[in-house]
Amino acid sequence: MVDLLIIIQTLNRKITEIRQMKTISHVLIPAFLFLMIGCENSPTESAGMSDADLIDAIRSANKVDIPMNDMPSQSQSIIENDNEYDALGAKKASDLGYEVDLAGRGHRSGDRNEFYFNLEGRKLDPYDYGRDKDGWDGDDKEDWKCFDLVLPVTFDMPDGSTITVTSDDEDGWAEIKAWYEANPDVEEKPALQYPVDISYRDGTTQTINNDEEMRAAEEACRE
Repeated sequence: MVDLLIIIQTLNRKITEIRQMKTISHVLIPAFLFLMIGCENSPTESAGMSDADLIDAIRSANKVDIPMNDMPSQSQSIIENDNEYDALGAKKASDLGYEVDLAGRGHRSGDRNEFYFNLEGRKLDPYDYGRDKDGWDGDDKEDWKCFDLVLPVTFDMPDGSTITVTSDDEDGWAEIKAWYEANPDVEEKPALQYPVDISYRDGTTQTINNDEEMRAAEEACRE
């Protein structure tokens, strides 16, 4: 009788242990699978890359167009606070980062540029090949010319005054620069008076009558 009781107790204990192991496995197995999936989806491809290398990788990668508001808030803030460029569109390279096409405004009208960001939204330094990334102020810009404004052109300033630019040099844009230095709290940009002519690199010219036509000309440079 004693032996039978011991056997029953032992059997009950084993059954309890088996049930506990099943419960643990139900928790651990999904958790393990979740971690494995997370590891597979993490951006390991960009780990250890310099900013310059990451930019090259983004340029070469397949990208998809995304809305600007799908980018990290840090990236959106940098773009919105840039006084010399308007964003034309954003693209994402999976597991790498973002490319944003930009068009110059004001004295940079006709200029094209691109900003690059990592997945967390930090602006990438095209001149960084492995040095400390925290020291770059982001002021360096790699412009390329799409077209030139045929001067003179006139701008309507935020206070209602007008400024005419007659030459594409420091002196030609000095009056607009001086206006903003005298009005540091004004964030509104000057408005270009239309119509204006633009000149492409092949020597052809085009008359632009409004902001929509100007944006269309800038968009055409992306193609």
